[in-house]
Amino acid sequence: MSGVDGTGTEEARFDARLARRDPDLPGLATVLDPDRLGRWARGHGIDVPGLRVDRLRYKPSTTLRAALAPAGDGPWWLLTAYSPDSWRKAGKDVRAAAGTGRTVVDGELRLLLVPAAADRALPPLRASAGTAGATTVAHNPARRAVLHEVPAGRCRKVHADPRTVHRSVRAAQALRCSGIETPALTADGEFAVTSPWVPGRPATAADAPAVVELLPRWREVDPGDLPVLGARELRAALDRAVLGTPGLDPGLTERLHRTASRWRTRAEDAAALDVGGFAHGDLSPDQFVATGAGLVVLDVDRACRAPRGWDAASWNAAVVAAGGAPPFDVPPLLLAAAALLRAPEPFRRRRPGWAGATRRLVDLAERAVAA
Repeated sequence: MSGVDGTGTEEARFDARLARRDPDLPGLATVLDPDRLGRWARGHGIDVPGLRVDRLRYKPSTTLRAALAPAGDGPWWLLTAYSPDSWRKAGKDVRAAAGTGRTVVDGELRLLLVPAAADRALPPLRASAGTAGATTVAHNPARRAVLHEVPAGRCRKVHADPRTVHRSVRAAQALRCSGIETPALTADGEFAVTSPWVPGRPATAADAPAVVELLPRWREVDPGDLPVLGARELRAALDRAVLGTPGLDPGLTERLHRTASRWRTRAEDAAALDVGGFAHGDLSPDQFVATGAGLVVLDVDRACRAPRGWDAASWNAAVVAAGGAPPFDVPPLLLAAAALLRAPEPFRRRRPGWAGATRRLVDLAERAVAA
């Protein structure tokens, strides 16, 4: 049982400290506590079995946006907690929700609950939500949403940044031209791509041998004009990642900052950070579907030109976060960077045991940067 009174799981204790540290968001405790969230939603006439936070976007003392998912099929929701200053601008979000369904405004806690289709940073969601048989698979508020359009057997991904659409289509074309299994992507306007839905089972860490065979083939993929992920870009990404961990225990946050600082020092003129060829950019087991014909690569919206070994380092970090052992031998600087970049994700994703996952990533980064 979790609770922001500081009892229960380690995650609940982290959340309790966070709620106390950010009094500008009085709704924070309600969003972070699953039991309290359920009571609050039912008290406002939203009775969704198993309603849970699937993804958070947190700006301390400003806003917290949470994608809420039902336990089974059903509509997703977008819940926002506001500070006094941001609450005065909440009218834009209320107006954006007009015509999308039920809206709840709680002035006391400064909370706004709207259908996920009302995410005004993702305009195509409103039209897609009306598609018969469309179900939400994932929603990262103000960034991305994934829909399964069941009757059409189609996947639709909506992006806030139109550059991501070009990047995804370009990367999928490059992989397919090299004979690597990935769905063909088609741009649908500026902000969305569609592809055939790929049935199969989600890949796991046990599929690492197939990935071992696949990664050498990626070095032959033409990266074209894909963005570069080199030393400068990694430094900037690490800065954002470190700033993106305000929900962590202060001790973990201090270790994260210290390790990132050591990484920057060691990364000066490091040959391991020289940019190589094509990279998936965010490789992990959940980026693949296993089919009878083998692994199919998904979610290529972070494809880039990166140092050799970056994808293996990313896979290692994801596996360690889940409690497994890293299968690949990669340069320590790349492994440390991959672990540090993933460190904010467990808190944002809110899966059971996220505090332990974060600690494992920080431990991994510390060991790697000291190697």
